[in-house]
Amino acid sequence: MEANTMSKFTDSKHASAEAKRYRGNYYFIILIVSIMIIFVLSVVINIQSRELYEKIPLDSLSSAEVCYFDFGESELKSESLPVLEKIAAMLKKNPENKLEIIGHTDNAGSDEFNYELSLKRAEEVKKFLISAGCPENQINTIAKGKQEPVNLNATDFERALNRRVELNLLIPQKMAEDKDIEFVNSVFNQQGRNELKGEISVRDSSGMPIENIKEEDVTAVLKWERDNTEDSTAGKVNYIPIDDKKKLAFSLTMDYSGSMYGSESDLKTTPKSDKVIAMESAVKTFIKELKGNMFCKIVKFGFDVNEIIRYSKSREVLERAVDDASYPRGGTALYSSIYACMRDTSFDSNPTVMKTVIAFTDGMENSSKKITIDSVFNLSFRKNIKIFTVGLFSDIKGFEVDAGIKERGVMDLQSIAATCGGFFYRAGNSTELSGIYKSIFEQILKSYQVSIIWNEEKLPPKGTKVKAVVRINVNGKTRVLYKNYTIE
Repeated sequence: MEANTMSKFTDSKHASAEAKRYRGNYYFIILIVSIMIIFVLSVVINIQSRELYEKIPLDSLSSAEVCYFDFGESELKSESLPVLEKIAAMLKKNPENKLEIIGHTDNAGSDEFNYELSLKRAEEVKKFLISAGCPENQINTIAKGKQEPVNLNATDFERALNRRVELNLLIPQKMAEDKDIEFVNSVFNQQGRNELKGEISVRDSSGMPIENIKEEDVTAVLKWERDNTEDSTAGKVNYIPIDDKKKLAFSLTMDYSGSMYGSESDLKTTPKSDKVIAMESAVKTFIKELKGNMFCKIVKFGFDVNEIIRYSKSREVLERAVDDASYPRGGTALYSSIYACMRDTSFDSNPTVMKTVIAFTDGMENSSKKITIDSVFNLSFRKNIKIFTVGLFSDIKGFEVDAGIKERGVMDLQSIAATCGGFFYRAGNSTELSGIYKSIFEQILKSYQVSIIWNEEKLPPKGTKVKAVVRINVNGKTRVLYKNYTIE
């Protein structure tokens, strides 16, 4: 009897323990599910809250409104403070807006080191803004480390451009107007001691050129420092729209690398791929737009660069040149092809002709040998030639290009266009190319020629380093261009 009672007691005890374990496991599962639901909801809410804002970049490669840093450092430079003070004032005036601060580094050092350094840089900017009176809840910091360079980090100059923070203003969408983000770029060139000349292109967020900018919408100031004292003088701006009466000379580069054909073959009988056909069709679309006072030349490249035809006005001759010598050429000598176009001395002695390069590729530079991206930059500055770039990074089946190579190719084209006064256009697929080339033609035709005359009596002595600050009022918004140079 006692043994039987004991057995029942033991069974009951085991059952009770099992029930407790079951209830414990049940509550644990409920807890895990609850946490997952909260996490998902928080992500959705965060995404939705970000979608309620319109992101507006506050810096670009064509302006000086970027906070740069010394190698390995997170300390703010004195030249960044005026920019940050202006942003602080804007945030305090508009408490509904938010600011996104993204820290970046060059490629020197480990991933972990650069992530921490980029975060420190972003936090330093945040600390300054808070000390200037901005509420902390308006500001968010993000660390990118070395993962998103604006170029290839190939030179000291390129690495310096990557030691930066990007500033994105987040405006509630209900306040954001359609097409409210304008882009502006130019190449300026010093003409004698007291004049700066260049062509300015302005477009909106949809890529459409902006017209009807008047001379009074453009102001210019020249700044310098001597004997620890800052000084400046205003410039007189002459702003002339470029239209179909202007003499224009275009150079079109065409990529015949292996990736354009989806083949390693170098046979001249290799059939054209859809990508090659689309590129040639887009170039012909551009040629059809040419007016009587416009010239065009065709350059084809792979491992080597070949000028198919020098500048011509004849659409028929140019279209034949597009069809001629169309075969796979191996590598991608992108830099050399652009450099060859700019090195052409045609029209150099004629200041009434505006020269522009339109460079196309579907891949990353790999064959230019002694010609570097700096070579391209320097010649563009010296000869005042703008460069527009077009990228088509779709793959041909069976010939896929590594995603990292594509991304570096994109950054290359962005860097060239941004630094050399043009814009970068990325085609999602081959069918978009003809439309892109028509847009580029319209953009160039609706650009503006600018001459800035400085007050000769107020200019500093020869050899003084100066900064020209050109402000353009675009539909009520101010865009700024900068040109650093040395007085002749």
